[in-house]
Amino acid sequence: MTPTVKIKLGNLFDGPSDLIVLPCSTTGSVTGFVARSLDDYLIPYPLTDMTLGQVEILPFEGGENLAQFVAYAASVHRNSSDEKVILKIGESLGTFSKKEPSVRLISAPLLGTGYGGLKLELACFELAKGFTNTAHDDATLIIRVLHEDDFARLRFSHRAIIGNYKKQIRVFISHTSKDDNAIKWVKELAYYLMDHGIQARVDQFHLRRGMDLPQWMSNELTLAQKVVIVSDEAYKIKADGRFGGVGWETMIIQGDISQLPPDSTKYQVVVRSEILENGLPIYLKSKFVFHAPPSDLSNSYKKELLKELLDLPLDERVEANEFFI
Repeated sequence: MTPTVKIKLGNLFDGPSDLIVLPCSTTGSVTGFVARSLDDYLIPYPLTDMTLGQVEILPFEGGENLAQFVAYAASVHRNSSDEKVILKIGESLGTFSKKEPSVRLISAPLLGTGYGGLKLELACFELAKGFTNTAHDDATLIIRVLHEDDFARLRFSHRAIIGNYKKQIRVFISHTSKDDNAIKWVKELAYYLMDHGIQARVDQFHLRRGMDLPQWMSNELTLAQKVVIVSDEAYKIKADGRFGGVGWETMIIQGDISQLPPDSTKYQVVVRSEILENGLPIYLKSKFVFHAPPSDLSNSYKKELLKELLDLPLDERVEANEFFI
């Protein structure tokens, strides 16, 4: 057997474990969430003078229904952290599972990602690596993630790391921006896709002055595994009338679509207009599209779009609240 690491959506106190790990700084400061938890469960505050990467483990007196032990992990010093610190903490937790036979289930948060500034993926996998390097074969580390967006980001990043998606998916975003708000919206979409392991290509980032615009568009459409068409009233007018860059792209896209099988998901359409029909070009009316009107600030379409771009099987589209690494 080998040690197990599981990523789970929720907070540290959602269920019982043998050891709960709480994050702190080297000066003993904690976040508001941790401070409230200390008060709620009558847990003593951490030491005020710890070294970076130090783990202090105490009996969890009065909270035996939650855990036998509580640990403070000094993961931040002066608002910074690094992967070596998180690796060291993981190793310390694993070592304790070997020393203490009663500790087989350890619950920890994403250390170093708040004030420490570490990327979620880096902190998660360094903690997991340190733990599996030293832990008892029967021990399990549960890394608790509070926010759904962070959990989704880790899950999809994990798929890329373990090889389910061996090559980063290249996605071209076709759009026209009539104002600053539209430009900002498209950039935020590109950032979101990049955060989830997708190589998002968009003119604001990759088109440089002096480049041949039609050739650049043609190259991007040829190289892309997937294409996201962000359409609104302005895009529809240009696509239907074959005006400008959008008109050029429309001719290329139509030619490509005609060569694809009917069930192809290469082209995903996001309509950015209050009334769907007003922002949908004629040649795309047969497509099953995402509707993201400007008045809808929830951005609820993003998760489903991400699943389509990653080609997740239908049975994996159910939102699970945990996964193993």
